[in-house]
Amino acid sequence: MVLSGLVLVGSLTMGSGVAFAQEPAKPVLPLEGDAVVMTILIKPDKTADFESVFAKYRESLGKSENPVRKQQLAGIRFYKSTQAANGNAVYIVYVDGPVANQEYDITRIILEGFPNEVQEYFAKYKDSFAGRAVTVLNKVP
Repeated sequence: MVLSGLVLVGSLTMGSGVAFAQEPAKPVLPLEGDAVVMTILIKPDKTADFESVFAKYRESLGKSENPVRKQQLAGIRFYKSTQAANGNAVYIVYVDGPVANQEYDITRIILEGFPNEVQEYFAKYKDSFAGRAVTVLNKVP
C-alpha cells in the first residue's frame, strides 16, 4: 500500500497533471473509523527532512480554501517518540475523527497546495521513509 501510493503520486507529478486537475482522483489514503493512529518510521539521519515534509503537509491543509481540508487539519496531531524502532525514528500521526472518503496522503495533499514544490517534498519523503502502519480505532460502547 505504501509503495503503490508513492509510485502513484510520483507518476501523477511527473506526467499527467492535466488528467489529475480535470477529475478528482480516488483517495490513495482515505482514513475511516472514530480515530486513526498512523505510525511512520523515518531513517534517523532524515528526521529534519521528514519534519519539513510534514510541515508542508499541514501548511497545504491550512491554506486550502476547501473547508474539508481545514476540518482534516483540525483533527490531526503529530508526535515524535523518544524511542526508536529498529534504529528508526518513530512518528505518530493521530487523527481524531477522520473525514470519510477524503485524501490523507502526504504527497497528494502537498500537490494540491504546492504543485510546483511537490517533487522536492516527494523526494525528501521517499528518501526518509522506512515504514508505516495505519491502525483504525473505533470507540468501545
